[in-house]
Amino acid sequence: MALAAGSAAGFHALRTFKSVARANSPLRRYWEKHLLDTLRDLDMAVAAGGELPLIYVAFGDSAAQGLGADNETEGYVPVIAAGIKQASGREVALLNMSLSGATATSVLVTQIPQLRGLTIASEAVEPDIVTLDIGGNDTTVKELPATEFEHIFNEVARELPRGTFIGDVPTFRPLKVAERASDFARIMREQTRLAGHHVIGLEALSDTLSTPEYMIKYHAPDLFHPNSPWYALWAQEYLDAICDENNWPRVVVDELPQWTPWRFER
Repeated sequence: MALAAGSAAGFHALRTFKSVARANSPLRRYWEKHLLDTLRDLDMAVAAGGELPLIYVAFGDSAAQGLGADNETEGYVPVIAAGIKQASGREVALLNMSLSGATATSVLVTQIPQLRGLTIASEAVEPDIVTLDIGGNDTTVKELPATEFEHIFNEVARELPRGTFIGDVPTFRPLKVAERASDFARIMREQTRLAGHHVIGLEALSDTLSTPEYMIKYHAPDLFHPNSPWYALWAQEYLDAICDENNWPRVVVDELPQWTPWRFER
């Protein structure tokens, strides 16, 4: 009986672990469709002579996709969109350009060029707010030395729209690469400031938590991706900085209504 119970518990844990990976493709398809729908609605708004909403562009990796959250509305990116709407009093069109598995190189050669190729009524998209999270996947690439990461991220920082809000790498403790992740986070903070962007201190935030609390309370079942509560804390850090920079009143993430996509209404 004990053996059977142990086997059942192990199977459940494995199934739960794999559930995060299974959400990867559906999330990617969701954000791809959302991007196309939003661009279409922005075109229609211009054609109808309507007022455009604030445009929020999100770059990043699977965290920006919201992998590990309970649903697509609870990743930090849609929560930020909901917060911007409440703080500014304006509608917000979210363009999520992120890609699961992305590295700093992916942002440089894929995501930033993709933004430059987007248009609204034949005019280049000019975002009002831009956020980025990156570096976590770079940390796990053994053949990528810190010096090369610094060079790549410097290029990313120079190419991003000025005033981008950039999260550094949260702690990787208790993994062996924790020191390497901290080095990458330091590089990101330095390059972010030099390029005139805004640092969002995710490493400092994660360092306020004990290792058991961090790993169990704030991670998805795969013990790598954030869960909804951790994404909420990320969103609060980003929103505090965004609101302060724009002279908007700060908002409390836990009090925000659930994000819903902006749609043009004739």
